[in-house]
This record gives sequence, structure tokens and C-alpha cells, in this order.
Amino acid sequence: MPNKRRVLITDCLHSRDDFYHALESVRCEHDAPAPKNLDALADFLVDARIDRITCANWALNDADATAIMRVLNDLGVKLYR
Repeated sequence: MPNKRRVLITDCLHSRDDFYHALESVRCEHDAPAPKNLDALADFLVDARIDRITCANWALNDADATAIMRVLNDLGVKLYR
């Protein structure tokens, strides 16, 4: 099985769009476009083989954080903030 990837996001995240935009910079050896919604986020994480995301400045509201966490949990991606 190929190595998994770990991602560090240092941008200040205030919304889902901020989170999606921050992930755009980690694109490399996969063809998935940067995510624009939760379904695309799931596809992006799988295609990029991301297994851990560390966010240095997480300031999302509860609704956005819950929605993103649901996707991450479903895929087994750990979030550190």
C-alpha cells in the first residue's frame, strides 16, 4: 500500500471555503481538483491519500467544523488543531 500523506495547514481557517482553499496547495501526484464541497473533499482526501491534517489556526464555526469532521471521520483522516 502506498505511503499516506500528512498535511500541515498554517492558514487561518474561518470557513469551509478557507479549508478547501488551503488544501489546494497540497495537490501533487493525483488528479483530483481542489475541493469545492464536502463530496469533493472526500474524493480529494482519498485520491491524495491524506491520513492526517494538522491545522495551526482553526477558527471554523460549529456547523462548518462538524460537517468537515464528519467527512474526515468517515474516511479515517485524523485532524489535529
